[in-house]
Amino acid sequence: MEKRTFANPAINDAATFLKTSEETNGEYTLIEIELGKSDGPPLHYHNAFSETFQVKDGVLYLQVGKKIHILKVGESVIVPRGTNHRFYNESVEKVKFHITLNPGHTGMENFIKIFYGLASDGLTDKKGKPKKFAHLAVALVISDSNAPGWMSLLSPVIRSVARQAKKDG
Repeated sequence: MEKRTFANPAINDAATFLKTSEETNGEYTLIEIELGKSDGPPLHYHNAFSETFQVKDGVLYLQVGKKIHILKVGESVIVPRGTNHRFYNESVEKVKFHITLNPGHTGMENFIKIFYGLASDGLTDKKGKPKKFAHLAVALVISDSNAPGWMSLLSPVIRSVARQAKKDG
């Protein structure tokens, strides 16, 4: 059986694939996240899929656009495609939540495996960002993770570096 749980010591979380895109014939991907106190990922958006965040245990902070949602057990929020968002945990208590990608997205699944693998191997900084820009670029491109605002000006550079990194193996 393929490994389903990946830990990221840099950002104090773990991700477990409950259902992969392959297992649902591309309909959705279902991931369970356990997140300790963390700033989470930076504000970003995806064009290829929406995300539904549903809290199973604890409290999750979810920024969607400029609005902050404080989600408790049983509560959920859908983040539509193309909408800026980020999640984080302000508490020392872990939060457990599910993220459903609709439709399923193998690129995001691989992003998690890559980022968490790099963090486990000590190849990221303290915030979980890969030390090599090429690793970051490839992961961002395959996961359809896009930076909003002025940071979007870096998108052509990121895509170019990712293309070259794939050529280089």
